[in-house]
Amino acid sequence: MPLSTLTPVEAQRAIYIDFEGFKDKPPSFMGWVWAIGEKASDDNIACIHDVHQVELHPVINEYLPSFPDIKSYKQRNYSLSQSINDLARRARQQDRRIVSWSTHEINKVAEAELENELLETFRLNYRDGKVTAKAWFKQLGEDTSNQSNKLFRYLERANYPLEEDYGLGQTTIRLKSVINGLNTRGSWSQLSSSQQGNWKNLLLHNFVDCHGLRHIVKLAASAING
Repeated sequence: MPLSTLTPVEAQRAIYIDFEGFKDKPPSFMGWVWAIGEKASDDNIACIHDVHQVELHPVINEYLPSFPDIKSYKQRNYSLSQSINDLARRARQQDRRIVSWSTHEINKVAEAELENELLETFRLNYRDGKVTAKAWFKQLGEDTSNQSNKLFRYLERANYPLEEDYGLGQTTIRLKSVINGLNTRGSWSQLSSSQQGNWKNLLLHNFVDCHGLRHIVKLAASAING
């Protein structure tokens, strides 16, 4: 159930996801972060960026970031349904939860017109990470009213290292910049330095939203179950 909290073991083994895109439109790309293997060790973290929006396909694999703590990184030309197929089947086969911050992601998945069996597999393994995080905040006596539950606030409270290029509130502006650049210039090499920088920072922002979410949920799950 999405409204249940995660146990420390579930939090350690979960796959953490985040979509980036425009309001009321399908996701432009999706990031996911998880610990590889049965032990799900913190020194064996993987990250995937699946780029869904066709206009963004020219930038795939043109810039491969080196994120801290990441042992395996990929960019893929995957549709949303391909990504969810891979994600849901992996979660089922490896008995892992799928975690995002709030229910935005599961709502977008529900809109993707997936096969009923695949959608149900996703739903069964999905958890809203904010539920576990809010339980931790309540334990700390922190405010958990609706307007105070932005991921950024929890990242700061959990002492997660945030770089200046994280770009709070700049995702849409950066996406428009990259897409407009590709539409007019045609390729990664022809983008301006600022447009290339916007793509790099979009990947960084999404990684932080996934990796930082993992940090928060692990911390929260341990605290509320300690």
